[in-house]
Amino acid sequence: MELSSDRQSRTYCPACASKKLSIAFDRQSWARQVADKRDSRPTFAGIMAADPALAFEHMLRCDVCGTLFTDHIPTIPALNGFYQAVYANDGYLNKLERKLALEKRRVFALKWLTSGRRFLDIGCNIGCAVEAARWNGFAATGIDLSEYAMQIARERFSKNRFLQGTIDVLDAGSVFDLVYCSEVVEHVSDPPGFFRSLSGTVASGGVLMLTTPDAGHFSVRNNQIDWDSVKPPEHITLFTKAGLKYALTPYFKSIWFLPNRKPGIQLIARRG
Repeated sequence: MELSSDRQSRTYCPACASKKLSIAFDRQSWARQVADKRDSRPTFAGIMAADPALAFEHMLRCDVCGTLFTDHIPTIPALNGFYQAVYANDGYLNKLERKLALEKRRVFALKWLTSGRRFLDIGCNIGCAVEAARWNGFAATGIDLSEYAMQIARERFSKNRFLQGTIDVLDAGSVFDLVYCSEVVEHVSDPPGFFRSLSGTVASGGVLMLTTPDAGHFSVRNNQIDWDSVKPPEHITLFTKAGLKYALTPYFKSIWFLPNRKPGIQLIARRG
């Protein structure tokens, strides 16, 4: 099948910008590896086989920071269509109460790191963290690409502000004291641009809470082809702590990584 010429190739690391890259594995090997998995990966392999605009050829690994990423970025129309299809379901809604309780505890702990009470969740899904922030005394805003998720958020948590789109839908100059970005950066097609825009939403002295899968975790780094977070075209960049430190240091005064037994990064960064 002929590959789409509109896809953008990646020739340098999206985290540290190094051009010292190695091939981790190819799509065919990955598809064979995940064929019998009972999760979304076999479905995604089939989707990429049917639509070359979404497909990668190789997963690349940065020799400097260890970031793992697809060699091609899906076209924007194909990626938008993929997400509207994948997320138009009630899977997240079915665990709403448990998710809301978790987010209330997390925001309660984070609010002591800043005296301001302006909250933003980028990639808020159906708005649990946004409602948790309101419950903790914040004026809370959520942003998500999914029209379906925003409809549910506005119905369930109507006392908050929800915006459909990317960071660009915010009014120019809008800043927040606590910015939440959970399980988002692995999805974005332009990580350097996203980090630049993300940092601009954090007020001086404000705090960013970011989570994402950890490609450098001891439990997965030696067998990444079998790792369940490797699932293009949903996840197209899987960072390491070293990679995120490279990417965020230009914008933040201090960065702390929280310990995690699971292969996930949890970090807190303060804006200078």
